[in-house]
Amino acid sequence: MTAVSHICSNDLESNSSSLVGIELDDTQTQMLLSITRKHCKLALEHSQASTTQGRRLELMAEIKSFRSIRDDLIAEWRKQ
Repeated sequence: MTAVSHICSNDLESNSSSLVGIELDDTQTQMLLSITRKHCKLALEHSQASTTQGRRLELMAEIKSFRSIRDDLIAEWRKQ
């Protein structure tokens, strides 16, 4: 399992990022879609054979940052 797919599978197992029971407006939906698009672009770059090990580490840090932003947004929305 690649590091990126491991991160993604961990997300599926995590309840903290679940959207169950949260109704999102258009702005919130667009925010999550934007994060998802960026995450996917980074994961695609990570999976390319030409990506250097140093860049892969940078990509992993960026992906973790997006996960954190997403989780913070969802936690905020749960409180509302």
